[in-house]
Amino acid sequence: MSEMLRVGVLVGSTRPARRARAVAEWICAGPEAGELGLDPTVVDLEEIGLPMLAEPDPPAFGRYALEHTKAWSELVAGFDAYVLVTPEYNHSTTAVLKNALDHLYAEWQDKAVGFAGYGTGGGLRAVEHLRGITAELGMAGVGPQVALDIFEDFDDQGRCEPRARQTEARRRMLTGLARWGRSLRGLRAAPPASDGERPRLHSPVDAAEASAAVERLIETLQGGGDTTDADEYDRMFADDILWGSPYGRTLAGYEQLNEIHHTLMAKSVAPPSRFEPVQVLAPAPDVTIAHIRRRALPDGTGEPGFSEMAMYVLIKRNGTWWLAAGQNTPIADPVEGPATAGGARPGRRGR
Repeated sequence: MSEMLRVGVLVGSTRPARRARAVAEWICAGPEAGELGLDPTVVDLEEIGLPMLAEPDPPAFGRYALEHTKAWSELVAGFDAYVLVTPEYNHSTTAVLKNALDHLYAEWQDKAVGFAGYGTGGGLRAVEHLRGITAELGMAGVGPQVALDIFEDFDDQGRCEPRARQTEARRRMLTGLARWGRSLRGLRAAPPASDGERPRLHSPVDAAEASAAVERLIETLQGGGDTTDADEYDRMFADDILWGSPYGRTLAGYEQLNEIHHTLMAKSVAPPSRFEPVQVLAPAPDVTIAHIRRRALPDGTGEPGFSEMAMYVLIKRNGTWWLAAGQNTPIADPVEGPATAGGARPGRRGR
């Protein structure tokens, strides 16, 4: 199958008792998405928290002055297609969804969009209004849509429990989205570089999953270090992991590293430490690069412990994140001397 299409499934309601989030999760949970080569992500407008549009220039100019608009632009631009989930309010869609669409212009263009409405009449009139809005934004609305009845497709607590025929409607809508999404991808120019020739690599679409993967890595490192359990410490290490020590040695392979860590922990060489995330970069789907600081804790001797900064590369394979490479560097005290090209000064091993 060709490259997966990244689909943003927008939750178009922010009411406390809304059903839109459950509908969006149902859209993403169906097996059809994976079968059709779609990679759906829930984009909850309540979590995004966009204020009402207040940009000085029209969005079509692309000159965004407000930070929340810039962040929304970067997120939306990362998707190949969209599904808009909307209730029907007074024969139309919601203000929050219209506002989210109105904030941007070029980011929506030449992309496919599907619709999932719900209400006493299936949200049909809300979707019809959205078709006109998205067409003006240069989006290609697919014909098949989902129309959920709040009396027939939700339980008494508002949980989404669609009838069998709605599952088939979801498949038809996503099939159209996949066909149009792939057809339109070739029309879109590559995103402009941020500095003429220098690209931006971080993808906000993947940022949450990347951060979660780093948190899981920190849990294993912290747990293994606290209990001197080398197997727990190395639990996320890939079989062919590459590891650079602070002193220039390169190690390769889980077995070699695990044996070394067993030896070090048995001798209590590693001091009590606290692992802290510093920065996470999500340059591509299923790839994460992270800076993690290991800060030595006081050991009662009054001597500074050995702290270090690590650069880690994680790769996702078959649904599981693995540590593919790491490089550890001591955290050193600054000393007098000329600054290096990067602005740092040479240091001594200290803490």
